[in-house]
Amino acid sequence: MVKVHTALFVLCAAAVLGCAGLFVPVLASTGPERAEPVAGARPSPTPTPPSTRAAGQQHCLVGSWRSVDESMMIKFYTDADPFPFTASGRYYEFHPDGTGVERNDNVQYVGSFRGSEVRQVANGWREFTWSATDETITYHAITNADLTSVGFDRRGQRETIREQQGNPNYNSSYAYACAGTRLVESNTDGYRSAWARTADHGVYG
Repeated sequence: MVKVHTALFVLCAAAVLGCAGLFVPVLASTGPERAEPVAGARPSPTPTPPSTRAAGQQHCLVGSWRSVDESMMIKFYTDADPFPFTASGRYYEFHPDGTGVERNDNVQYVGSFRGSEVRQVANGWREFTWSATDETITYHAITNADLTSVGFDRRGQRETIREQQGNPNYNSSYAYACAGTRLVESNTDGYRSAWARTADHGVYG
């Protein structure tokens, strides 16, 4: 049986949960089954909403970002405690109306279990709603998603998780520090992600 955890986006402690970050599903497995590789869905979120700023939204967050250094705890196996993973390359857009999107294009979460490398590979996207204070960002809901996550260990490919719907009950908060072109997001469960601003989307202040 596969056990799924999400982190928003961390998406678990994450992350993504027992993990973190906006949301990458976490695979948990014990069996040796193999499966054919599954091509991840390319991001295709709904059109960008009008650039009207909701009252109180933090100017620094608005725009687009790419993670450059992530660390998190993920429960990869059902019969083992969470252990550290690292990753980079997740893409985010924070729109001024309080909506956003996370995109994963072959993003690889890499860890080590008993001396052997394990990986979780994510492809696809999630749309979400958010708000923020000066120090805390809260993800209020996953409004839509098409995300595939595949696990690998020394025995080969493990189970594949496909997420194709939103989660209106998702609600999670993270500490953050934002200054110009750099942002760091973290929580108390071992998740930390450094982002760099991109020029792909939005106007910020």
